Amino acid sequence: MKKETLLNHLKTFDPEIFTLLQEEIQRQRYTLSLVPNSNAMSPFASYLEGSILANSTFETHSSAASGSRLEELAIKRAQKLFGSRHAIVRLGSIATASRVVCLALLKEGDRILSFNLRKKEHCSGLNFGFENFGLDPKTQSIHWDEVAHIAERTKPRLIIFSPVSYPRNADYRRLSEIAHDAGAYLWVDIGQSVGLVAAGLLPSPVPFADVVTFPTNDSLHGPDGAIVLSTQEIARALDDTVINTGHTALHINHLAALTVALREAGTETFRRYGKQVLINSKELEHTFEKEGIPLLCGGTETHLVLPALSPKMQEIDITAYMAQAGFQVKSDNIPTMQAEEFFPALRLSSLNPTTRSLKRKDMASIGQLLAKALKDKLSDSELEATRSQVATLVMNQPIFSEEWLTTGSTGLRTFYNNSDSSAAHEFASNEKRNIIKSFFHISD
Repeated sequence: MKKETLLNHLKTFDPEIFTLLQEEIQRQRYTLSLVPNSNAMSPFASYLEGSILANSTFETHSSAASGSRLEELAIKRAQKLFGSRHAIVRLGSIATASRVVCLALLKEGDRILSFNLRKKEHCSGLNFGFENFGLDPKTQSIHWDEVAHIAERTKPRLIIFSPVSYPRNADYRRLSEIAHDAGAYLWVDIGQSVGLVAAGLLPSPVPFADVVTFPTNDSLHGPDGAIVLSTQEIARALDDTVINTGHTALHINHLAALTVALREAGTETFRRYGKQVLINSKELEHTFEKEGIPLLCGGTETHLVLPALSPKMQEIDITAYMAQAGFQVKSDNIPTMQAEEFFPALRLSSLNPTTRSLKRKDMASIGQLLAKALKDKLSDSELEATRSQVATLVMNQPIFSEEWLTTGSTGLRTFYNNSDSSAAHEFASNEKRNIIKSFFHISD
């Protein structure tokens, strides 16, 4: 059934869902998301997840050759992409991956030293003691010697570092030394920086950490899910925990989408995308500096930019306020080494603007609009005018730009139609066969 026909039937059969779909299309097309974990899926991955493969599943010990081969291929690609000895690819979310890691490596009552208490939110019902380390409130940087002192004092079994609110590169070698001197495992969750790590544009923690986790959507442009990378020494404990906690089945369509995303992440096209992400975040940083908006940590080396919120902006619902101006943003209270001291800020990312093909000049315009809204509380009419400017800037930009699509050996290119951002173009049946053959039957 053609997509237009299907949508017409849906409109008649379930007008409420159809309306929600149309509203979401409008939201994605005419507003701009700067939320770090909000990004479009690759059209290849999107197609495969919604394809006929959705009708099939396979069990861990099943004889279904196609499913087993897909999982093996996904594992192989993850290991090759990140240089890891072991990979688990069948986890549905980063929260699930986090619980698997904790259950595999820790015993009840073990202590965890965690940057900004990350992963504590994923350990509900699990009896672990969390200790915090964070930014020095004066320098807004991480003092690794101080982290070493805390580790020596608290004697954690696990040290966690997740830079989801840290826009600078971490010293993974030093962190590894701290962990192993304390007799602790080191676990790094690279979050939305994973795409830049995969592209070789940010330092990788894989050579230094016992465990590395990351979501597979966001900057990897894959489906929802998570991957766990580890050393060979703890691979068996992690694998057993995955099975014992019930993660034994996976839809083949989801795994196929992930496998394609991993392949795309190893291409030169993906690396060009990553370079543009960094150019765009730097431009946003420079624009804020010109406009007098203070930035946490002195700027950025990643996709993140953290403009500090003034006391005036802290008094309002900043997320709703910025939504009125046409921006989707995420606010946060960034913890420090001092338990009572936080830095209220926005966590802005250049990932989604780059996916939509915005460039340096566009980011300068976006930064100016953001800065104007952050300096003083705008009136409703001023917010509406800003929203109109944002809509004008992004309305003709695709949800996923075709410039970031890799050409397969068939010479075909897939792309989103500007008039329909909710899905990739339908392919003719022979194109479907050729694309799947290109991605799943040629040797790596």
